[in-house]
Amino acid sequence: MPRLLEEAGFVFRFRMGDCQERPHVHVTGNGGTAKIWFGPVALERSRGYADPQIGQILRIAGAHEQEWLVEWEKRCGSD
Repeated sequence: MPRLLEEAGFVFRFRMGDCQERPHVHVTGNGGTAKIWFGPVALERSRGYADPQIGQILRIAGAHEQEWLVEWEKRCGSD
């Protein structure tokens, strides 16, 4: 699972088996997990995070969306 970033105790990763889905990242750390869609950045699901943590995760993902989409396309193709 390629690691993209660790920031504020959150780790953002791709799962290579997810290439058939629309682009997204998985988040772990700080007592929870989440899945964040791209185009637009949106929460798909989370477990263990309070609303302020989800907001922080969405801000981080939004700041890196374009570079992570480039990485997604390199690894998964641009379907």
